[in-house]
Amino acid sequence: MSNTLMNTANETNPQVPDWLPEKFWDAATGSVRTEALARSYNELERLMSSGAHNVAARLPDGPDGYELDVDDLLNVDADVNQRLYSAGFSNEQAQLVYDLAAEHLLPLVQKITSEADDNVQMNKVLEHFGGASRFEAVRPQLRAWGQANLKPDVFQTLAGSAEGVIALHTMMQNREPGLNGASTQMGGAGEADLKRMMADPRYWRDREPTYVSQVREGFRQLYPDA
Repeated sequence: MSNTLMNTANETNPQVPDWLPEKFWDAATGSVRTEALARSYNELERLMSSGAHNVAARLPDGPDGYELDVDDLLNVDADVNQRLYSAGFSNEQAQLVYDLAAEHLLPLVQKITSEADDNVQMNKVLEHFGGASRFEAVRPQLRAWGQANLKPDVFQTLAGSAEGVIALHTMMQNREPGLNGASTQMGGAGEADLKRMMADPRYWRDREPTYVSQVREGFRQLYPDA
């Protein structure tokens, strides 16, 4: 009799099948939520057909098959691609690795390179002036002369490199006229042309000997008593 009662109870209140997720079971009616099950199946079928469920489906045929958009300052590295491919990285994941490198590593590399270049430039300056103490002694004079005689952008450019600082020092020693375009006691007809020549990078940055000599000779002829 007890078996009969148990069977009757099971038939009256069906239990959720072991193979069915509880979200698809309606406990109130004791039946499967067929509509929800159908919607879930359709979504799964869509994902399966698009390949979005499987990273391996988007793997290239080999490490050389990655199609990557890489920053101009980075290079696609064959060894890196081999490691990414061996780890099962999809094209999208490999792209992310390179994007992160450009975002986080490039600024660090550029900072280190800039600092190294600054050290090289400073060493050139110290070598030219014969040591740090001598350079520190003349630095205020260079700054004062440059700000008084040069256009701000020209002075900043010169002060940003060893070659520029050395050129600035040479100009100061030779008492060469400034590049600020201000009117001076010298009023010769060719002064404007000479100042335009002095504003040329060949004069204040590259210090090309022939070009510099032309400027100096021009001022000598224009102002022989200066």
